[in-house]
Amino acid sequence: MFDTNQLVVSRFEEAHQADFFALNSHPEVMRYIRPVKSEEECRAFLIENIRLYRDGSVIGRYHVAEKNTASFVGTFSILMMPDRDAYHIGYALMPWAQGRGWAKELVIKGIQWFFEQTDQHQLFAITEPENIASAIVLQKTGFTIQESIEQRGTLLDVYCIHRNL
Repeated sequence: MFDTNQLVVSRFEEAHQADFFALNSHPEVMRYIRPVKSEEECRAFLIENIRLYRDGSVIGRYHVAEKNTASFVGTFSILMMPDRDAYHIGYALMPWAQGRGWAKELVIKGIQWFFEQTDQHQLFAITEPENIASAIVLQKTGFTIQESIEQRGTLLDVYCIHRNL
């Protein structure tokens, strides 16, 4: 899919089951994303995510590995917004991979990749207000807060970045 200076982003494969489970079952990683999943739930969720990949579509959750070691770092995603006809970017990093600047690197290159692959004029990001680390990454990469919404009883900040024309 794409590389950054230190990371490689590719499609998940069934062989990545252990990586997918490590991330989606980790309470610290999932804190602001979704409830943790069991191994069985992760297996089904991985298959569901692999089915998202279609030729010509950017939609999906993707495997992120460190370029030098091929170690699993986390995920990168482009998904549809739940309440509008628009896309949002997302990421999740394993605890050992946090604090290295990789989230910023991933989001910068992910924005570029998204706008190269689509004719969309804007890209959104969603985070809980308490997730200060993600808010900082989004702001440093050019996103601006647009609104706050409530979704399933949780307050969320919606950020947006526009294509440079």
